[in-house]
Order: sequence, then structure tokens, then C-alpha cells
Amino acid sequence: WDEMKCAKEVHKEKPFYINLPAKDIYEVDIDENVLVQGVIDLYYITESGEIVLVDYKTDRVKEAEELVDKYSEQLRIYKMALEKSLGKKVTYVYIYSVYLEESVEL
Repeated sequence: WDEMKCAKEVHKEKPFYINLPAKDIYEVDIDENVLVQGVIDLYYITESGEIVLVDYKTDRVKEAEELVDKYSEQLRIYKMALEKSLGKKVTYVYIYSVYLEESVEL
């Protein structure tokens, strides 16, 4: 959190709409696009220019790994959407568990 306080930019609750190739989302060999929409909870750009994506989860889980299993595909798509819209690579992706009060890096 200290890193975020010193960030060059902080963006919260950013909706996005983006066309992505269907084959990047589903394991199919189709040359069609899919419109993906969502809301990115938080992303920020560090002083050194790295992009950090954070998604908050309120699920009642015993360990953070359950969230990774359940949401890693969603975060992969959010990362692709953010990279496409910003034209830069996302350096870090985290899930923050509100219930466990901890984060886990994907």
C-alpha cells in the first residue's frame, strides 16, 4: 500500500469495454471477436512506471489460493484489456481478499 501512496497515477473502479479475439478467451479455433466488459477495481502506475492491477474479493474463503483458482481467468482477461487500452504491459496482478485481509500475487 505504501507503493500505491507514492504512485504517479491511481485509478479506481474503471469500467472497460474491449473486443478480444474469442480464441484468447475460450479454447476454440474461431476467428471472431468477443465484446468483454467489466470494472477494474484498482490499478496504479508506480514511480518507476510499472503497472499494478488489483482486484478486491469478498468471498469467505479459508485460504487465498481458493481465490486464485476461482478468479485467475477473470484477472487474465482484465490484464489483457488493461494492456490493450494502455499500450503497456501490466507488471503485477494481485487479488486482495477482504475476508482474509491479505493479498496474493498471480
